[in-house]
Amino acid sequence: MKTPAKRRPRLLATLSALSGRGARASIESLSTLSRSQVLTWTERLNSVTHLLASLEYLARPKDREWGGANNWNVTRRMFHDRAPRFAKALDLVADPRVSTALHASRAAAAVALWLPLSPRQRVAVNTVLTGSQVALHAQNLYGSDGADQISFLVQALITVARTGHRRPAVADAALWFVSLQSVLSYTVSGWAKLPSDTWRSGRALPNIIRTHTYGDPDVWKLMRRFPRLTRLAAHGVLTFECAFPMVFAFRGRPAPYFLGIAGMFHITNARMMGLGRFFWAFAATYPAVLYTTGPRERTGPDDVVSRRDDALPANVTAAALTLLATGQVIRARRRRIVTRGRGDERTLTTAAGNTLAYRVLGGDAAANGPVVILESGLASTSEHWERIATQLARRFTTVTYQRAGYGRSRYQANGEYRFDTIVDDLTEMARHVAGDRPIVLVGHSLGGYLSLLAAERLGAQVRGIALIDSSHPAELQRSIRQAEGGRALTNALALMPASMELGLGSLLRRPEWVDRIPPEARTTALAQYRDAKLWAAARREWKVVKEEFEEFDGILPRITAPLVVITAGQTAATDAVQVDLHDEFAAAAPQAQQHLIEGADHDEILTHADRAAEVSKILTAFLDDLHDTPPDNGGWERSDRRQRNGGEK
Repeated sequence: MKTPAKRRPRLLATLSALSGRGARASIESLSTLSRSQVLTWTERLNSVTHLLASLEYLARPKDREWGGANNWNVTRRMFHDRAPRFAKALDLVADPRVSTALHASRAAAAVALWLPLSPRQRVAVNTVLTGSQVALHAQNLYGSDGADQISFLVQALITVARTGHRRPAVADAALWFVSLQSVLSYTVSGWAKLPSDTWRSGRALPNIIRTHTYGDPDVWKLMRRFPRLTRLAAHGVLTFECAFPMVFAFRGRPAPYFLGIAGMFHITNARMMGLGRFFWAFAATYPAVLYTTGPRERTGPDDVVSRRDDALPANVTAAALTLLATGQVIRARRRRIVTRGRGDERTLTTAAGNTLAYRVLGGDAAANGPVVILESGLASTSEHWERIATQLARRFTTVTYQRAGYGRSRYQANGEYRFDTIVDDLTEMARHVAGDRPIVLVGHSLGGYLSLLAAERLGAQVRGIALIDSSHPAELQRSIRQAEGGRALTNALALMPASMELGLGSLLRRPEWVDRIPPEARTTALAQYRDAKLWAAARREWKVVKEEFEEFDGILPRITAPLVVITAGQTAATDAVQVDLHDEFAAAAPQAQQHLIEGADHDEILTHADRAAEVSKILTAFLDDLHDTPPDNGGWERSDRRQRNGGEK
């Protein structure tokens, strides 16, 4: 008779927690549940997510019809292109009768988990839920969210735990995994928000609540009426999520408080933003969190004392430390590759104290012509220019260099970093490598605007400027797409340097542009891309560039030399404002050409073999035109060309 007496108060306490009464006491009572009871409550709470998801599916058949978000005739193309054999099985599941039957069985299985089933029956029901969710995933690509992801993870692990129910270590490993994933989800969410000025300033919540998808007009009005409380709420969310690992501190005493707040947070989101399934999906992880943060020994329903197996967290910790140590070794080796460079770099120490590494390409045949200086974009390595630099160097002296902090170049300037420092360094580099020879500046992305500013300072020595898919100082003010990209860049750059310092560079996906550049440059380029100093330099530059662009007064640098403006086709297709801004560059020059590289994106315009060849052809023709222009109109001596051609013969 002891068992019912013990189980009934816990069940009532749990129900009162779900109704919002006695949350702390109820959660604390859950922390003393046995392993079997924790598994039961985890699968029951998670089953509600499955039930709601299937009922939503069955209630919205229009989503699968023509024009619907999940019409299989459209979605199937993705799978048939990548895995034709696997896609045939998905075609079978996509049959309306089959998918409806699967959702009906999923809903029935979800309800069944609330019944007093035997262990084998629970294994069977959980297997049905896991298998059906896998089979149906392809039919619901659009509209699924984090709730579906966390519910599948929990469901798969509970199925594993139930399958190995006679091995407590397996069940405990599964519960530890669920617990750690829950803590990680909240923590990563908080730390990802932390670099965002929108979150730190308190603007994030009203910005979310005013949207059509997640908005609530009444709540938005309240937030506008009480801005201080709104800002306090935003800071509260940040603090709560970032501090979530504290659930493991002080023998788990803070865990009930954190989970109580988390539950109320999801209930609030369900009311304001319509994210009802998130409450049930994350609530399903709470029993595991309480189990792993609670006492290691506990008494089960039959007064049997069991001991929790903590091998998984110990192994995870050991693996994490090993990975971090390995990451540091790889980071040091990568840094050696970066500092070694390409082997033919020269260096210049600028007035600011920075040491810039540069390469001079082009033989004796190019000695009497112009010096072409290639200026890179933000967070870009000079290896981006490899294809174009190689082509131009056949006829012209061509210089590539790394800005301070990139590659072999070192940032050593004293005092506050200023935007003018970037331009000053480029100007000094141009004067150093060109001497008295004419200069042509070629800039990509941010490098385009930097080239315009440097040309203004260099004066008549600059005989031509080429802008390749260039940034414009008004883009953050006038282009929604660029403004959104700028905010995303701010957030990303806030995390990248520290992540690379921790040795996590190998986790960065190998970018496609690395495999598009010539093989001899790939090792160096990839090492630079995964180097912490590159990202620290990019963050330092972006801070001052962002300020410069946001305060732009509408007056472009004075352009006195002939100009060529080259725009990537995808830029033109996706951002009409950027096309207008490129037109403004051309309109500001005394002589201007404009070209569109069809199909090229912002990186491909330099790194793709065909796109780069097209750009090189345009630049070569532009340089030849400058040869035929008298020096006072931006060209250089015709004798230079005759001498060069004579040398080639």
